[in-house]
Amino acid sequence: EQGFQHRTHRYWSERERMTYEEGDGVYWVVSLPVLGGSAEATWDAVQQNTVYAQDLSTNFKLNVPETLRVGTLDSLLELSDELQRDAQSLEATCAKLRRQCVEGAAATTSGGDYAGVGTNMGGLEAEDSEAIESFEWNEAKYPSNRPLKELVERVMEGVHRTDDALKVKLSEYSSSRANLAALSRKSQGSLAVREIGSLVKEEDYVSTENLCTCMLVVPNSSKKEFTKTYERYANFSFINQEGRSAHVSAAVPRSAKVVAEDKDYTLYRVVCFSRTVDTFKQAAREKGVQVREFKFDEGKVEEERENLADLKQECREMEDALHEWSRTAYRETLDSWMHMLTIRIFVESILRYGLPPSFQAAVLKPNRRCEIKVRAVLANQFGKHVSNHWRKNGDGDDNKGAAGAGQDEVFPYVSFTVNFNK
Repeated sequence: EQGFQHRTHRYWSERERMTYEEGDGVYWVVSLPVLGGSAEATWDAVQQNTVYAQDLSTNFKLNVPETLRVGTLDSLLELSDELQRDAQSLEATCAKLRRQCVEGAAATTSGGDYAGVGTNMGGLEAEDSEAIESFEWNEAKYPSNRPLKELVERVMEGVHRTDDALKVKLSEYSSSRANLAALSRKSQGSLAVREIGSLVKEEDYVSTENLCTCMLVVPNSSKKEFTKTYERYANFSFINQEGRSAHVSAAVPRSAKVVAEDKDYTLYRVVCFSRTVDTFKQAAREKGVQVREFKFDEGKVEEERENLADLKQECREMEDALHEWSRTAYRETLDSWMHMLTIRIFVESILRYGLPPSFQAAVLKPNRRCEIKVRAVLANQFGKHVSNHWRKNGDGDDNKGAAGAGQDEVFPYVSFTVNFNK
């Protein structure tokens, strides 16, 4: 047995830097060495020391299927490394889904303003606590009598499918939002750049054989000057009935009409004679007035209005569907995460404590500001039952030993931290 443990020193425990978070959302999934001859005695001792005596934490039993197959030592060592990599991938997918759930809830309640949204919003706290506190192994989905490697592959297959589906759905939603933004920009911005079709009414637009309409954007600082001078921008000459040369303004007198205004510009309608409209436009540009080329098409304006409304509705429906799918996928991924943690607890417990399997798995939820005290209680309770390899040496430095713990915390029991506050 000593030879077995010596070969597996660096695989025995999950070593994580201890981060003390204030508030809910932090759990420890642990495997404790059996004391007093039974797992139940170990559980009772932990309950007495951390709950009844000092009220430091809330604890939950984690039922690890007794039919999980151990396999060979080499397979456990290999699986231990694979589990660590797979766990990182699984946690990343879970974090993306969680963020999507939070943003979806924010969009529903605040019109899409995500500023200040924390990760424990969106009504996920109940789902988080239920997934980890009330976890039950799904025997139908993951038959515990199958090889551990096969179970891990089943878990990760589902996670990878979910991750791929999330990417596709986000891509489709982003594309729809981009189309909506592009269409919305046409009706936004200043009068100098935005589309003006939705601003011009049919009665504003004149188009006959001899008359046409010019749409002009005038800086607000030049409005008075424009209204005084636009009739003199351009003239055209003709011979009157008396045989004399006469001059007429290219713009119909008093035809300037304000169509729309913003803080910088005013949009005017000016009716011009068709034969001199180009001369009038050129003169307007020379005066610093912007000419907006425009042809009134009521059908096109209505079509664009309907397209915008349809696209807004499509985005809302996609957003709602994405939010609902994300909530469902998040719950499923949490369940996958707990199955993965249960397998890791089993594998690391065998590597730590040896055969036959003898440990008590549990989920601990430290009370606020009690994390250090809980660790101290557990270290005192279980530290004296393990080798000195897991203790600090006399001068206070961590004994790195074969585990190579370095600055990471090492405990005399298997421990994984689940932090929903990240």
